Amino acid sequence: MVETLADILSSFRYEVTTARSAASAIRIVTEAHPDVVLMDLRMPGANGVEALRAMKALAPQMVVIIMTAFTRDDLVDEARRAAALAILPKPLDMKRVLALLEEATAPRGDQLDGEGQGERYE
Repeated sequence: MVETLADILSSFRYEVTTARSAASAIRIVTEAHPDVVLMDLRMPGANGVEALRAMKALAPQMVVIIMTAFTRDDLVDEARRAAALAILPKPLDMKRVLALLEEATAPRGDQLDGEGQGERYE
């Protein structure tokens, strides 16, 4: 799924770097300083909430979008409290993913209506 998602996002001209564990993702945030991270709630090495908190400590303004197959999980509530922009259920709605990425990467002055800011559960 990681490679398929990376291929799709690359086809929309997003620069994509993949990680297969929480430790790798945190290392990428430290080294590459991405604008947006799209990650699973459950991954090898740590859960997504632990990784989200570590990433936000390194880059508080970075946007994190969580995806999960476990929508009734306590980790969903923790991710919401840890400042995930959105929590998307699997299977992913790619139109929604692309809309969130567009919102997250838009210059702040483009968000004139004030909508789309803050966390949400999809």
